[in-house]
Amino acid sequence: MSDEPAWMALARRDLGQAEQSGDADNARILRYFRDVGHGEVRHDEVAWCAAFAGSCLERAGVRSTRSLMARSYLGWGEALAEPRPGCIVVFKRGLDPRLGHVGFYVGASSAGLLVLSGNQANSVRIASYPRSRLLGFRWPAGTLLASVKEPAMALFEHALTHVLAMEGGWSNDPADPGGATNFGITIGDYARHKGVPLNRSSASGLEAELRAISPETVRTIYRTDYWQPARCDLLPGAPAVMHFDAAVNHGVGRAARMLQQAAEVATDGAIGPQTLAAARSSDELKLIARYADIRRSAYRRLPIFARFGRGWLRRVDATLIAARTMAGVIDAAPETLQPSKETTMTSNEPKWWAQSLTVWGTIITGLATVLPIIGPFIGLNISGTLIANFGDQVTHILQAIGGLMGTFMAIVGRFRASVPLQQNLLTFRI
Repeated sequence: MSDEPAWMALARRDLGQAEQSGDADNARILRYFRDVGHGEVRHDEVAWCAAFAGSCLERAGVRSTRSLMARSYLGWGEALAEPRPGCIVVFKRGLDPRLGHVGFYVGASSAGLLVLSGNQANSVRIASYPRSRLLGFRWPAGTLLASVKEPAMALFEHALTHVLAMEGGWSNDPADPGGATNFGITIGDYARHKGVPLNRSSASGLEAELRAISPETVRTIYRTDYWQPARCDLLPGAPAVMHFDAAVNHGVGRAARMLQQAAEVATDGAIGPQTLAAARSSDELKLIARYADIRRSAYRRLPIFARFGRGWLRRVDATLIAARTMAGVIDAAPETLQPSKETTMTSNEPKWWAQSLTVWGTIITGLATVLPIIGPFIGLNISGTLIANFGDQVTHILQAIGGLMGTFMAIVGRFRASVPLQQNLLTFRI
C-alpha cells in the first residue's frame, strides 16, 4: 500500500462508513457531497459512489469531475489499457446507459475486479465486480504513477533533513515543556508511537529507548505523525517544507491554522480542498513569507519566549531559506544565517532604560551642562573647587568634553536603537 496514490490512502481511511437508518444521516457521507460542490444534498440515501470518489480525489489535491454521475469519469483524465493500483474504475449498472458505478481499483481475483468504493451495499467497502460490467480505467491527465509517489518521497526526505538539522540530538532541558527529546521527538511522542502510557513506572525505560532510537523509527514517526497528518505531500515544495517544520515545532493543528491564515482562507484547522487549492494557486514565495511572519508572531506570544525566542526565530529564518531553495531561490546557507532586519528590530523583549546608550548619552550631556550651575544650590560647589585646583580653563575644557561626549553617545545610541524601552518603577526614599 506504500505505492498507492494519496487519494487511495484517503479512501482506505473511510472503510466502513455507512448510511444510517431512519431519519438520521451520516455526516461523513454528506461531506463527500460538499467536497465535490453539492452541499445542497442533505440525505445519505442519495446515490453517492461518485461523490465518494470525487471527495477522495479533491482532498488529495486532484480535481474530480465534480459530478454525481458515475459515468462522468469515462471522460475524465486519461484512459488506461491496464489498471494501476488506485486508478478509477467505471462499471455499467443495469440496462440504463446513464447509470453506473465508480470506485478505485484494488486488484483482481478469479471472480473479477476488486474495487474500493462508496455506496457498495450502502457503505464504503471493497467488493468484487465482474469484468463483463467494466467500462474503463482512468488516471489523472498528464501524470504517471511514479510522479505520484517518488517526488513526494523525495520532498519528504528533503524536508526531514532540514527538520533534523533544526532539532539536533538529545536534550532534556527542565524549561522545555516537551521533556526529554531526541532528534526532535519528545518522550510523549515516542510513548504514543509505541502505544505505551507515559507514567512514573514507564518513564525511565522510555527515556532509555528514546536515547537509542533508530533512524528508521525517527523517519517513521515524522512521516506518520507529522508529514501525512499535516498533508504536506499535497502541497507544492516550498510551502511543504515550511508547513512540515511548523507542524513539528508548533503541532499539526496549529500549523494547519497557520497555513490557512497564510493562504488567506477560513482557519478551521482542517486542510481540505479549499486550503489546498489556495496554497497551490498562491505565489509560493509570498505564501511562505506570510507563513514565516505568522510563526514569528506565534512564538512571541509564548511565555517562554525570553528563554527560547532567539533560537526559534533563527529556526524560522533557516526554514524560510530551505523553503525558498525548493522554489529555486538560492540564499545564504542556514548555518551562516544572520538575523533578518525584521528579526533584529522586533524579536527582542523591551529592554531596561539603563541599557540604552541614548539615555546615558543624554544624562551625561545634561550633567555636564547643568550640574555646574545647580551645584551650589545642593551643596556641591563644583565650579569653585575646580577653579581652586585647576583654574577656570580646566573647568570649561572638562565641561565641553563632557557635553561633546554625551551628545555623541546620544546620537549614536539613537541610530543604533533596535528595541523599545521598558518603563520600570523607581522608588526614592529621602
